[in-house]
Parts: sequence; C-alpha cells; structure tokens
Amino acid sequence: MNEQHSIIKQKGEESKVSTFYGLVEGNRGASTRGGSRASGFRASAQSYNGSVIVRLHYKDDEEKPENLRVHIGTNDRSSCSTDWNSQDWSGSFEDFKKALNLLHDIKTGKVSVVRHREKSNKQLALERAFR
Repeated sequence: MNEQHSIIKQKGEESKVSTFYGLVEGNRGASTRGGSRASGFRASAQSYNGSVIVRLHYKDDEEKPENLRVHIGTNDRSSCSTDWNSQDWSGSFEDFKKALNLLHDIKTGKVSVVRHREKSNKQLALERAFR
C-alpha cells in the first residue's frame, strides 16, 4: 500500500485517504493533490506582485492533532519557494487558529495593540528634575 494513504473503514468498506489534501480552482476548473506524512504538503498562490506559500507537515512524523505544523510565508516574486525566514509564521495548527482570531479581534477593534517602551534611568532622572 502506498504510504501516502491511510485506510479508513466506513460502513464495512475500506477507502484510501491522503494524509494531506489540497484543491486549487481557477478558470480551467478545479484540481486536487494529496500529500503523505513523509512528504507533507506545500501550496503556493502566486501573482506578479508576490506569492503566499503554505506548508503542512507533522512534527516527529506522528499523526497526532497536536503535532500538525503550519508554515506560512511570502515571497516578493511569483514563486513556490521561500527561505522560511523570521517574518514568516510557523507553529501548530491550533496556534494558527488562535493567531487568526487575534488578528480578527485587532481588525475589528476588540483588541488594541500598544507598543510600550521602557524609559531609561536617564529619562526618569530628567523627568524628576523638571517636575
């Protein structure tokens, strides 16, 4: 049996299902691709102005929900590759869902982000001197 598929029993029948599965749809219809635990799955949405690249894989090759990893990166070119640098997002699938919820809350004004910079001792001394 191909490593790419898992066997699922439903109503007494066995069917093969990919560990990862993706769909792309455009002006020529839809197409799908599967990925195995070993290969993971990479998808790219590209334009002339840049690309968004998503990679799914399992950490430690164990197919447990807490081991599902998500990497999302961008590229300024029309490309399916990224260097996976520090500006890209990487974490568990649950962390990704939490990040999306936080982003939504920021966008809708439920949460505000304030950048805080601590004052140096010199700044504090100057403030005390001029009170």
